[in-house]
This record gives sequence, structure tokens and C-alpha cells, in this order.
Amino acid sequence: MKKRTKKTTKNQNLKNPSYKFYYWLTGIILLLALVFFFRTTFTMYYFIIKGKFEEREYGYKNLEKLRPESEALKIHSIINRYRSHAIGIDISQHQGNIAWDSVKYIKNDIPISFVFVRATRGAYVQDAFFRKNWTNLKNKNLLRGAYHYYDVNRNSTDQAENFIKTVTLEKGDLPPVLDIEELPKNQSLELLKKGITNWLHLIEKQYQVKPIIYSNDAYFIHHIADMDLTEYPIWVANYNPRNSPKHSRWSFWQFSEKGIIKGITSNFVDINIFNGNTNQLEKLTIK
Repeated sequence: MKKRTKKTTKNQNLKNPSYKFYYWLTGIILLLALVFFFRTTFTMYYFIIKGKFEEREYGYKNLEKLRPESEALKIHSIINRYRSHAIGIDISQHQGNIAWDSVKYIKNDIPISFVFVRATRGAYVQDAFFRKNWTNLKNKNLLRGAYHYYDVNRNSTDQAENFIKTVTLEKGDLPPVLDIEELPKNQSLELLKKGITNWLHLIEKQYQVKPIIYSNDAYFIHHIADMDLTEYPIWVANYNPRNSPKHSRWSFWQFSEKGIIKGITSNFVDINIFNGNTNQLEKLTIK
């Protein structure tokens, strides 16, 4: 019997109508699969890119829904009262990635004059977004300042060293800030005051400028009222509907923690007023 070769079998199969049908059907299915794959990939890529642009605006609108109307009215009232003053914000890693090209105004017509950025917390922690925010602020030519969140249960010298190794201040920057908000659990209030004084002295020695001290009205009044802070600029927080904070000698007033700024969509933003205009604020900067 004559042996059938593979070539002979293939040629015969090609002449078979049934084989031709399945051959072309397979080709069409493969072609459709390729078209579907590339179309799906393109569509996904398109919506990912599109979503990155829409996400900012979408998040901005969501924050407006989350903020009470009473807070929006309070912000409007205070800003109108202090229109001639320099107004700014303060941020930390809680605001996430910021679209700095969009960060320009408060209420669409009040320019942002200054931004304070959290640099460090306690003895060892650096803010995850500090370096990125710090560099972007320099590129935007906005007055910038760095602050340290004070851990009331940690060594003050270690905390000062954490800030110093993290923050390099330049001419035109605002003075460093000590943010003190809590009461100690592991030490007395008197020891806390000594720690605060130590931190302030170490930072002043390093940067050759008096640091700014931040806290809320109640803390200044009830816990550190007997400290001699007359030479230090005071940054006070008071979110109650008021014409001004209770502290009689304030340089900055943080009057709301629910500001909405275009370009910052991950969270609300603290809004602050400087007790003077932009020219007066510049006199406070490092020379």
C-alpha cells in the first residue's frame, strides 16, 4: 500500500469544503479577538487618562457636599471681613497628592499668599509628602513655612534634631513652626513647658529666627498661659464663628479646618489669616 504523506493529506484537506469553512472561521474568530483586545485596551487607557483629569473636579464637588452649609457661610463671612489681609493654607500628607498648578485661590478670587507644610512629627517621623510639597511651593513662588507636630511624650531635643535634619530654610521662607496641641501622659505639665522652651531655643539657634508657636485658644489660655512667649509670633486656632481669636496677640489665625481648594481633592484644608497684608507678611520671612 502506498504511504500517504503529510503534504498530500494537507492538500486534500484544503480541497475539503468542510475544512475550508473551519479554516476561515478560525481566522475570522482570531481577527475579531484581536480587534476586541485592542479596542478594549484603548478604551481602558482612554478612561484611565480621562479619569485622572476628572477625578480632581469630581473630588472637589464631593467635598462641597460633605461640608455643612453653616461652615461655608462662616468662611465666606470671615474672608470678606479680612479681604485686605494675607490669607493662606496649611497642609500635610493628609491632603495627599496635590495638583499644584490648580492651587491659586480661595473662593475663586482671593489669592493664596502663603502655605505652611508639615515637615516632621515627634522624634523620628517625617511627613510623607513634605519634600514634594516643599519643592512645588518654591517653584510656585508662594511664601512657604514648615512646621513640626510636637509629641508631648517624646524628648524635645530629639524632636528638634528631627526637624533640623529634615528642613532647610532659605531666604524668603517663613519662620519654622512648633505645633503643640496635646497634653502629656508620661510627664508633668511643667516638664512639658521645659521641653517646649528647649525645642524653641534649639530651633532658633539653628535658623537664627524666632519660631512661630501654633496652638488653639484653649491651650494658650489654660495650659501654657504662664510661659513667656512675648517674643514669638503666635498662630492660634479657633473655629468658632468669631471676629477674631481670643488670643490678644495673634499673627496668624486658623479659622476653619474645612476649606475647599481647587487642586486639593483628598481632604479639606485649614484656612488661615495673617494679621496684616502681604507686604507685612514678607517682613516676617527669613532675611
